[in-house]
Amino acid sequence: MDNWAYSILILAFLGLFGLIESVIMLWNGWNRTNVKKLKQRLQIISGEIPEIKTRRLKRGAFSENASLDRFLKKFQKLDSLDRLLRQADQPYSVAQVLSASAGFCLLAMILTSAADSNLIMIILAPVIAAVLPLIILRVLRSSRMKKLEIQLPDALDLLGQSMRAGHAFSSALRMVGVEGPEPIATEFRMTSDEISFGSSIREGIVNLANRVDSMDMRYFALAVLIQSETGGNLSNLMLDLSKLIRERLKLRRAVKVMAAEGRLSGWILGLLPFGFAGMMAILNPGYLSFFWMDPSGWPIVKVMATLLITGVIWIRNITNIRV
Repeated sequence: MDNWAYSILILAFLGLFGLIESVIMLWNGWNRTNVKKLKQRLQIISGEIPEIKTRRLKRGAFSENASLDRFLKKFQKLDSLDRLLRQADQPYSVAQVLSASAGFCLLAMILTSAADSNLIMIILAPVIAAVLPLIILRVLRSSRMKKLEIQLPDALDLLGQSMRAGHAFSSALRMVGVEGPEPIATEFRMTSDEISFGSSIREGIVNLANRVDSMDMRYFALAVLIQSETGGNLSNLMLDLSKLIRERLKLRRAVKVMAAEGRLSGWILGLLPFGFAGMMAILNPGYLSFFWMDPSGWPIVKVMATLLITGVIWIRNITNIRV
């Protein structure tokens, strides 16, 4: 057997193993995620978990297997993947995502090989399949971050009113975590738990800003940290900050409405060549065969693709106005 055949067998084994583990972990996650989280929190509070395991839970494990967890944590670039999972609020581990990517990649290789596809599809399809879990996670994170930004002003109002009613800052955080809407309540509840478990307010607020990864949340964290050093009325500061964030959201929506025409033009111009090519492929299939049958066709396709990508990036930069 040549090297290519050996590589296929190794990838097939790894992909099958990863696919089986992903299915098992997904099933366990769907059925026991909430129960497991509650059990871990109760065990930490009661002191039943050993110190090493408690530190590992606080730090975040890349895999339920301790040996695999230690191996994966040698690669520092996987920290960004673990952070992506936390920001998307998904119960899966880094090992599960890597296993799913390997399984999708193997499945794409098998399907393209069985369909006798050309070399470009055999190379391109597994790559797209491998990054598909990352694309899904990024979409989930983006959706969750938008919800957090919208809910943050109401959470700050509740935080400020709670402190005006006489609650301390830590207990006001707990009240937002209990009475606030999801997913903002989860983030404040985690911060309250960190402070209750022994972390300082500074550490808890910094961790909150790192988890949410939002400019508005950074404003909140910066305001709390500055107030803790200089003093002042924190409740009024929270209420004023909520008003400021609401005004930023209004301005952002107004800018988005004004740039809607440019984005629509970009979508139309970007999809028009593909729509025209699909229509011509149906009406006159031989019309487009020039681009891949004639030797001078491929250079024309490359030039058109370069111009199209340049135009899309240009329009995106024009319409993407940061507020």
